[in-house]
Amino acid sequence: MTATESNRGYRLSDRFTNDYGTVFLTGIQAMARLPLEQLRADRAAGLNTAAFAAGYPGSPLGGLDSALERAVRESGETDVVLRPSVNEEHAATAVMGSQLAGSRPDARYDGIIGIWYGKAPGVDRASDAIRHAMFAGTDPTGGVVLLAGDDPNAKSSTLPSTSAGVLADLHIPVLYPGDPADVLELGRHAIAMSRATGLWVGMKIVANVADGSANVSLDPDRVQPQIPLHEGAPYQHRPDHRLLTPYTLDIEREIVEVRTNLALAYAEMNHLNRVVVDSPDAWIGIISSGITYWEVREALAVIGLDSDEAISSAGIRMLRMGLPIPFNASTIRDFAAGLEEVFVIEEKTPNVES
Repeated sequence: MTATESNRGYRLSDRFTNDYGTVFLTGIQAMARLPLEQLRADRAAGLNTAAFAAGYPGSPLGGLDSALERAVRESGETDVVLRPSVNEEHAATAVMGSQLAGSRPDARYDGIIGIWYGKAPGVDRASDAIRHAMFAGTDPTGGVVLLAGDDPNAKSSTLPSTSAGVLADLHIPVLYPGDPADVLELGRHAIAMSRATGLWVGMKIVANVADGSANVSLDPDRVQPQIPLHEGAPYQHRPDHRLLTPYTLDIEREIVEVRTNLALAYAEMNHLNRVVVDSPDAWIGIISSGITYWEVREALAVIGLDSDEAISSAGIRMLRMGLPIPFNASTIRDFAAGLEEVFVIEEKTPNVES
């Protein structure tokens, strides 16, 4: 944002065009801003990248396709292709192809950022296509973010839904933002983690986050990913379309034994799971993620524990997990040391608790 722009007053388009300052964003708009912000960060780092987004915008991600279209139009970005799809599996296959594009001799970009979006039932029906795409993998200068719209209270869906269990079975790491600012920050981490591991990386977007809004402080340097090493060097996965046995057995081993461990190392190095409140006399621990963390804070405030100091004085230690899946045992052991009891607060299925 130039000095002239800062003097002209605030415009709604600033949410997609500005790099600094404070803007008003809904969760949907934060998701639409994500590929634009990553493209700018890549160019600043000397990378020539593009973005490709495909999906089916069922609620709670209803309107994401139009928000992406508006973001591209208002920003003037030319290196973004949007492909709203007839179904979720068609979109997943297309996003898989975005990661294979770099292997072509006529590739125009260093890498392509892939964005897949769909509601939890869409994750269910597209799981076969997503699983194949996971085995094909992501490009080290591309990366894929899977935006899964969960509706645990059936606010706008026929059934209450959560995609965490399906994503865990697919070996997809899951980041869980709690507000629009989290969507941007964890979204940047999702892309960096995908590039560093060769995995698709999911973001669990619940209805209240997608529909919520907030003032968000922008800073292109707020996310500075620390990249884990594999055998002394950054891991460089090369996407491959050869999905036939016995080759796929080798890929499965690599996903479980190498790439998932790299995701856990990335989470630890970048403090995605961190103790946010501690006490020298802590006897009880509370673990939560995403919007559930804010709901826990609100519940504590109702009983008079309305600050970090008040919570600490009650002997409570709190762990906020930005990456609840996969499970990092060492993080939980460190957190639980000296505690008498641990509460895990999450909606629907006990993914972390179990």
